[in-house]
Amino acid sequence: MSAGEARTSERLFAHGKGEPMRRKIMILGMRRAGKSSMCKVVFQSYQPNDTLFLPPTARTQTFETEAFQRLEICDVPGSALLQIKLGASKTDAESSTSLHIAWTETSAVVFVVDAQDDYLDAVSKLKEVLLIAYAQNPKIHFHVFIHKVDGLSDDYKYDIQRDVEQRVYEELIDASHDFTTASGEPAHLDADVNIRFHLTSVFNPSVTVAFSRIQQRLMQSDDASSHESNAENSAGSTAPAMISLFDAIESACNALCSICHLEKAFVFDIQSRTYIGCDSSPFDAPLFDVMYEYAGFLMQFVTLYSHIPREQEASKTAYNPADRAYAASSVRLGSDTSLACWRLSDQLALIVTIRTNIHITNSGIIDYNVSIFRHTIELLRGLASPSPS
Repeated sequence: MSAGEARTSERLFAHGKGEPMRRKIMILGMRRAGKSSMCKVVFQSYQPNDTLFLPPTARTQTFETEAFQRLEICDVPGSALLQIKLGASKTDAESSTSLHIAWTETSAVVFVVDAQDDYLDAVSKLKEVLLIAYAQNPKIHFHVFIHKVDGLSDDYKYDIQRDVEQRVYEELIDASHDFTTASGEPAHLDADVNIRFHLTSVFNPSVTVAFSRIQQRLMQSDDASSHESNAENSAGSTAPAMISLFDAIESACNALCSICHLEKAFVFDIQSRTYIGCDSSPFDAPLFDVMYEYAGFLMQFVTLYSHIPREQEASKTAYNPADRAYAASSVRLGSDTSLACWRLSDQLALIVTIRTNIHITNSGIIDYNVSIFRHTIELLRGLASPSPS
């Protein structure tokens, strides 16, 4: 086994246990910033109003999902940030164990900033988390959720986002003077740190969109790192560059939209209502809101049919996945536009917008193409969460 293959195997499987490793996403932030509320709304299907009086988080809570990738989301208590002590050098930062987080095993960090509170202390703590985590894992992804923007005007919430971004980048520029990389070269943290900002609220799908984009970034970065390892081991070869899983899903959605004349297509994780991919047409927030509500409406009927035995169990015959009848649904948004949904697996669904007349007159050929698309997504899902050999 080559060095690159060994690194890939170590990355995909958890310490010899023979099962794919769960990628960790750490949720950090000051107390009462809304971390637990967003996790329960997205991953436990809580109603937003039911989270208003949640007790403070006393210990780290873990949420797991494996609709496409195997993810472990850790909600860290806000009180843990009060113990952070950042040293003046990288060595001091590495020795800090106040959060007891294995940064080298963390794929992404979400830092939640309360937009309705004084966020200066939060930005200061964010800087400390950035330096500690980046010192140990330069490939880690950072996502800043500027949270609780519901009720704020568009101008005001975008002003807050710009102010937070400016302050964070200024802090990174200042910290670059005392920070050195592993190779001993001067650091440019404002350019080197992989950080993104999102406006979020539990009272609309914005927090779901933000978590969706985190998953998509992980799919892109994971494949990019493995491809870099392969490139190092095959220097001088003329092998074509490989695309990421996210790009592959996007290409499959583009092909389906082109063949079936769909206007927009999303592949949803049914339970969390996050989306793992979509076609390359511009993202339409109001349209996504409608799809999000439609997915939630369909979820209410899933348990009604959970007790019905599958045909292969009733007949005691061998089960062929190609013979399984997957659920499908459609609804008209107006006289000329419809929403349609097809189950792709127990965890995934395809939701699209399509012209009503096209859907009515070409339903057979569309269902056939969706079955091919379903098979493609299952193959890609096998690459995202491979089975142990």
